[in-house]
Amino acid sequence: MRAFLPLLGLLATATAGRAAAPKPDPAKKPTVILFVGNSFFHGAFEPVLSYNAAAITDENFKPDRSGQRRRQYEHEQGPWGGIPGIFKKLTDEAGLHYEVHLEAISGQTLQFHYDSALAVIQQPKWDKVILHDYSTGPVPARHGGQPARFYEYATKLEQAVHAASPRAKVYLYQTWARADQTYPAAKGYTGLPLDSMTTDLHRAYYQEAAQDKNFAGVAPAGDAWLRAVRQGVADPNPYNAAEPGKIDLWGRDHYHPSPYGAYLNACVVLAEVTGYDPRKLGAREQAAAALGIAPEVAVQLQKIAYEQVKAGRRG
Repeated sequence: MRAFLPLLGLLATATAGRAAAPKPDPAKKPTVILFVGNSFFHGAFEPVLSYNAAAITDENFKPDRSGQRRRQYEHEQGPWGGIPGIFKKLTDEAGLHYEVHLEAISGQTLQFHYDSALAVIQQPKWDKVILHDYSTGPVPARHGGQPARFYEYATKLEQAVHAASPRAKVYLYQTWARADQTYPAAKGYTGLPLDSMTTDLHRAYYQEAAQDKNFAGVAPAGDAWLRAVRQGVADPNPYNAAEPGKIDLWGRDHYHPSPYGAYLNACVVLAEVTGYDPRKLGAREQAAAALGIAPEVAVQLQKIAYEQVKAGRRG
């Protein structure tokens, strides 16, 4: 894609004289975090799907596939890394000591996790847990959602985590508007602007956090996607010819995240869950390079993630 020339001077300034991040102390107990969700965490396509998988624990991967609840995408290979794998890399570079686990079942809801995966979720070892529902689950029923189910099982899972680990911090992960639900005919948000689905998702996730005070916060990934579109960094409609100089946050199905979308999401989680400013990672950040993201674009996405998390905390 075309380089973002206005940022070159900024990149030179941002990277000059940058001190290396301190390395995590291996003798120190790591912060243990569990990601609970579906393909909006693990991704659907390479290179996101398996990125940094060796550095995290995919709780649903068995080499012989015995006992796996469900796997799909890219011929069901595993284990998977996805956004948790990117997050792990970012924490390592930031000098943070995190042990990352993934409990992700493709196409499933929070109710499914409550009914089928409590043996994983309800363990006392988790210091932090972050979870999301199926992509359309929290939106109003007129758009194909089941919001009552979302509120019920988000609360039940929060309670389950805290019953096993009272000091754990539990977060929600607000997902993004689906282009495939917005632009084609006869879909849940056909004829409505892209921000309509984002607004509904924002409302549901933040309402759940407001009514259940035991949640530690919301990682606003979906709001960050919309911010990227509004700032002219991301293309709002992947069904049209790509706008020059703009990235596509969606993958080839216009549904799951592309490497750009996944990277932005991981930066949002980093900022919300750890409090670390992703802008400090800078143009030389290694996950972005491995995912094929140009340094100047990585800097933009880091900045958008920081801005959105900061805005979410004010609101």
